[in-house]
Amino acid sequence: MRRRLLIVGGLTLALAACDTAPSGPDDGIVIVATTSVLGDIVQFVAGDEARLEILIPIGVDAHDFSPSAQQASVISGADLVVANGLGLEAGLGDFITAAAADGVEVLEVAPLLDPIPLRSDETTLDPHFWMDPLRAGEAAREIAEALAARTEGGWEERAGAYALQLEATDVTVSELLSVIPAPGRIMVTNHESLGYFADRYEFEILGVVVPGGSTLAEPSSAHLAELVEIMDEAGANVVFAETTEPATLAEAITSELGADARVVELYTESLGEPGSEAGTLSGMLLSNARSISEALA
Repeated sequence: MRRRLLIVGGLTLALAACDTAPSGPDDGIVIVATTSVLGDIVQFVAGDEARLEILIPIGVDAHDFSPSAQQASVISGADLVVANGLGLEAGLGDFITAAAADGVEVLEVAPLLDPIPLRSDETTLDPHFWMDPLRAGEAAREIAEALAARTEGGWEERAGAYALQLEATDVTVSELLSVIPAPGRIMVTNHESLGYFADRYEFEILGVVVPGGSTLAEPSSAHLAELVEIMDEAGANVVFAETTEPATLAEAITSELGADARVVELYTESLGEPGSEAGTLSGMLLSNARSISEALA
């Protein structure tokens, strides 16, 4: 596999799944995945039968990403754009809409996976479906179906294998979390990114630092003070932050709760670096489960 990086506007744009270079035949189908998480899914499903490009680099918040002009060109030149949808890639929305109007096929995955509402706003659907490995497996099948409608290939077989891998991940995650007693299954998170995780593994999200399903909101001092009070009353002393966001506000909250309170980082909006445990979706979910287990057990 060739490896190269396209430098755009001072950012390194990884042009293949999970921050690797363009993969697949030069004259094959060109697939654009918006996030590194979707890139992991698409890479497995596409195999060597398509060329994959990822827009949002590793470690960058999907909610707060804006594309360059050249990245907009990448979108408009794709055969298939695999996007998350439900407002996750806010800065990419207009570009994806324009590409669809020009005839580019766009598959928004999250709306197809029985999305759940946000904890704070039941009229808004949560985009973070990949925190539930079974839904992520279904996403692979949806992508395979879209590719099969375009051309023959081993899409469905690879999607099935990927889904089975995530089913095994789900079992292991459950085992890792089994040491946490039911009364201790409460979490405070940076924003509402763990709703699917909580729904799948029977946790309660006690509160969030940044209200809503996006990291772009600005919490008020009254909101933060109320969160400190809620945590103090519940005996909660961990705030789960994110690798893509500064932990300043989370650290300010834990500083109000005493010396035993701490901040624990999780992978939510992005995979980890290539070669790390969190460099794949399955590994990312396992890494998070270990961190949560160690923090709450």
